[in-house]
Amino acid sequence: MQSQKPQLTDPEIEALVGKSQRGDSESFGKIYDLFVGPIYRYLYYRVGAEEAEDLTELVFLKTWESIRSYRPKRRFSAWLFRIAHNITVDFYRSNHFKDELSEDIPDLRIEANSIERAHRHFDQQILGQAMKELKDHYRQILILKYMNDLSNEEIAQIMGRSQAALRILQFRALKSLKRVLEKMGISDF
Repeated sequence: MQSQKPQLTDPEIEALVGKSQRGDSESFGKIYDLFVGPIYRYLYYRVGAEEAEDLTELVFLKTWESIRSYRPKRRFSAWLFRIAHNITVDFYRSNHFKDELSEDIPDLRIEANSIERAHRHFDQQILGQAMKELKDHYRQILILKYMNDLSNEEIAQIMGRSQAALRILQFRALKSLKRVLEKMGISDF
């Protein structure tokens, strides 16, 4: 999977954050452009397609409203994903929804080869079904690590765990996903 990380270095991101904290909306727009894709993906796999877009916008609204309280004791991306996590929790609490994952995972790339696209869609459907079977914290770590390509340090900050605990949780999540896929009759992964 290709890296989905922002193209700027941490010091460059921190510079944009500093300007945003002083009210520079253009700098905040650059932050938005850097992180809107990863935040959307995170929310998409947590709440589904219908709600992900609205919640993504809510994450950035809350970020803008509270950016002055951000302190660089941890990475900005970890702080931003923590906001997304909190909004997800609030969403489920307020709507009393069961924890669901949409099976309609869109493939937004234009491809000439329809057979490849059909296989990819089938693989995404299987992954979506398998992810539904996982505990929420297992699903969260897999989304952050493998779909958003965040580092263990960033994920530990987002989830409020030590890196050692995170590695154990990641191992258990992958093991659980493997069991679910095996139950589905998928063994070549």
